[in-house]
Amino acid sequence: MRTLLVALPIALSLLIGSCASPSRDDVRVEGRVEVRAPDASTPPPLDAFVPPDEDAGTVEPSLAITAPLEGASFVRDSVEAGFWVARVRVDVETTAIATIALFVGTTELARAPASVGGFDHLADTDGELRLTVVGFDEAGLERARDVATVTITPPADTGCRAMLDALGLDWAPASPTRGIVDPVRVQPVIGGVRYRYVSNDEPTAMTMDCELAPRLHHLSRIVSRYGVDEIIHIGIYNYRCIGGGDPDSGTCTPSMHAQARAIDIWGLGLQDSDVEYVLERDWIITPGDTCPGSPSTDADRVLHEVGCAMWSERAFQIVLTPNYNAAHRNHFHVDMTPGSMFIEYSVAGVDPPVPGLGHTDVDGHTHDFGDDEHEHGHAHE
Repeated sequence: MRTLLVALPIALSLLIGSCASPSRDDVRVEGRVEVRAPDASTPPPLDAFVPPDEDAGTVEPSLAITAPLEGASFVRDSVEAGFWVARVRVDVETTAIATIALFVGTTELARAPASVGGFDHLADTDGELRLTVVGFDEAGLERARDVATVTITPPADTGCRAMLDALGLDWAPASPTRGIVDPVRVQPVIGGVRYRYVSNDEPTAMTMDCELAPRLHHLSRIVSRYGVDEIIHIGIYNYRCIGGGDPDSGTCTPSMHAQARAIDIWGLGLQDSDVEYVLERDWIITPGDTCPGSPSTDADRVLHEVGCAMWSERAFQIVLTPNYNAAHRNHFHVDMTPGSMFIEYSVAGVDPPVPGLGHTDVDGHTHDFGDDEHEHGHAHE
């Protein structure tokens, strides 16, 4: 077990909200697209935008999609954030173009300097996919475009357990467990990150619903960006209602823990170090939005950025932070509540309540705090 010290970023992102999420070293995530980063160690490629030399004559702007080929087919055989996706590499050659943008249908998913040479699109829907790349000059005027239409097909096995195999997880079926639809036993190293219960010296295997495991794999990728190799948790499965009570009584709302589709995260352990970032100690509650927040220490910054990334990258549907209420002061509660997309945005849940403040959900609606958080099923998860 690490000594507690005071101390101190692809994923399929269905929608980037106001929580800024850090990038991996080689890409940044925009919509359902991985935007390639230019290689800073080499000069710009020949197709990078260069203002035409008036003495040499005008250079005609051009843009061509060199891959994929028209009519190509791609299988959704990769997993991102708990979804089966097809990775469609879109390569683009340009001349006298400053910026390129990728559209699927009529929706713009990403924009980047022409020097990146293209995009990596993550397609999560089967059928025909029309890709359009538009080139703009430095003034933002369209100068060229090209179109390629491809077909996306499903994997041979769309089941959750096939997804665990595709991710390389070490798992086995678990015995029938009350409340859990598809119980599996997952070994505690997921995506190179150890999952350890807070009171244990070493990590141990975890029983969970199968669909939680791919979300934990995504979570591992998020925390790895910060040099974290251990997630310290305080539980996944607990057959109870929100705020307590027996789910079988019919008088209360079962927690996602009763279905083993949630995890409470107590802290993060740094790689090759005894340092742990602990929410109860290192998360500093300040007025204003949770994301991005106004962290004052390295530990507080990492905790805020991880919490915001879990939400903005859709690793989980519900993300409750220490800002939410006293019952969550020492952990992140994250779960897979169907139809939800919620993160605590303000300090309205802090005791005592701050008059006039509420929380904002993903649709931008603001709600006053009082007892209504119990009705929405978010309190004391």
